[in-house]
Amino acid sequence: MRLIQDIKWMAAACLLVASVIIPGVGLVTGAGDQDWLDAMTQAVLAEQAREEGAGSPFVPYVTQLAAVRAQLAQNDGEGVYHSMNRFMDMLQAREEGIAAEAAERLFDYCYRVTPARYHDVSRHLHRMSGFVVGAPSV
Repeated sequence: MRLIQDIKWMAAACLLVASVIIPGVGLVTGAGDQDWLDAMTQAVLAEQAREEGAGSPFVPYVTQLAAVRAQLAQNDGEGVYHSMNRFMDMLQAREEGIAAEAAERLFDYCYRVTPARYHDVSRHLHRMSGFVVGAPSV
């Protein structure tokens, strides 16, 4: 069982390395354009590390962010938008059985770091509408 977990952890690490190295070849966008994506990927990996022994549920999330990175490298803004929204769908559905707390942290972090042009901001605002300070009480 431990061997399977180690293999899954290495697969996630390889995907991360590939998502960083492969787009570097013929990169169209500037390095600063991907800082938000680096931060989002690091957040997913941090959640994976926090969930000791549960690395496998996060592999599809890292894979999805690698797809976003590839589209960003191709300067495909529409593709990035759709891929990031798929990433948020995954978080909202808690795909692969990730913990609700981890999914919520990542979803909220996505709102803070992802440029508005690359995701449906209204999804975040709708979710956060109940937390507005000074909102009138009924």
